[in-house]
Amino acid sequence: MRKHDMHKPITRRGFTLLELAVGIAVAGILALVSAGLFKAGIESYNYAYRQTRVIFGACRSFSGSGSRLGIIWMTQTASSVTDLSASALTLISPASTNVTFSALNNGLYRTQNGEQLLQADSVSAAEFRYYNLDTAGRIVVSTSASSAVFVTAKMSMSGIGAKDKTYNFMSGARLLNK
Repeated sequence: MRKHDMHKPITRRGFTLLELAVGIAVAGILALVSAGLFKAGIESYNYAYRQTRVIFGACRSFSGSGSRLGIIWMTQTASSVTDLSASALTLISPASTNVTFSALNNGLYRTQNGEQLLQADSVSAAEFRYYNLDTAGRIVVSTSASSAVFVTAKMSMSGIGAKDKTYNFMSGARLLNK
């Protein structure tokens, strides 16, 4: 062997065991971080979806959806209310039929001509209040159904998940020609 051959660097191919172990550890850490971020993204999406359903349900309760008018639209077109129930709203529609809104079985139902339709789901409670104007023009709580001029509705709604909050939505309307 020649003397200068001993000082030549040895050319290696591949990785040492230590380099391979460090590479695998770094890849594992990156995979854990990525999986955690992915899981957090999915949970965030699901939470936002459930809350959007609650807001959409409130919109359907008050404004309606398609041909089914909601509480506010029906109140604005109604000629009168038939009773002062705090748990149900019964209106006389322009077609002279009774329309009743009530919260049952975690939903807001609209009953008209004996047919009960789901107006919105996730409604845990509905509360209605009735008001009229006194002789001085002040808004006071109504004591008779025939004198009711304004109706307010409060809906308690919650998402479908165990961690979802309950939200209260309120709105009101004046009866037609009152």
